[in-house]
Amino acid sequence: MQHSNGRPLVFLDTNVVAAYLRGESPSSELFSDEILEKVHLAINSIVLQELFFLAETHQHPEIINEIQQEVSLLPLNFEKAEEYLKYAANLRNQMVHSNDVLILSSAAECDYLVTYDQALRKTLSSLSSNKPQVVTPEQLLSQLGSKVGNSSIPHHPITLKHYSNGHIG
Repeated sequence: MQHSNGRPLVFLDTNVVAAYLRGESPSSELFSDEILEKVHLAINSIVLQELFFLAETHQHPEIINEIQQEVSLLPLNFEKAEEYLKYAANLRNQMVHSNDVLILSSAAECDYLVTYDQALRKTLSSLSSNKPQVVTPEQLLSQLGSKVGNSSIPHHPITLKHYSNGHIG
């Protein structure tokens, strides 16, 4: 599913957004001007809810509003979630958290799901779905032709290092 402007739709898992908030590369590069010109970022209400529990958002609650300005909030796809739950029940020795199923349901029609969660990656691959392509931030940046770790890439001013004076800057 390509966004209306022709850019691929990229769903960000909570662990990637959390790494971004901590200013960790390469997750922080996903919000660079260069990357935002190439892709359309998205999360769902489950990721948003999980962000509320991070220490970073407790210290700087305004971060949530800033993130919502940079990403689209996708709806939960209950039909897909039900399909995944039925299949997940058949997977041996694999615990699937209900939040992960809801995250996968929203990401189902995206081009990419960006995560560090290997269990989530394994779960999605076992569902024999070819969409979305599950990648790490490094893999996505590589596919987009961005140089990982390139400090010359301007970052959007949401990361916590910009909150040291109590405002975005």
